[in-house]
Amino acid sequence: MLTSLEALGSRMLDLLVPRVDASAAGAACMCYECVQGGASSGCAATGHRWYRKQPCGGGPWTFDRCANCSAGSGYCI
Repeated sequence: MLTSLEALGSRMLDLLVPRVDASAAGAACMCYECVQGGASSGCAATGHRWYRKQPCGGGPWTFDRCANCSAGSGYCI
């Protein structure tokens, strides 16, 4: 009976939580950095500050979103 319940739980877990390949998890990692722009740079509502993003493994920085952040601060997830 216990073995049947464990098998059922394992199948339910597989249905509800997708498996992620380890190499795919690394590719999904992104780093964000807060940037302070000039008066013509956009994001006026946030004092011309925004986050730019870059894949953790490197690559070009791209605009992410306007934000009330401290220029130069950042994080990776």
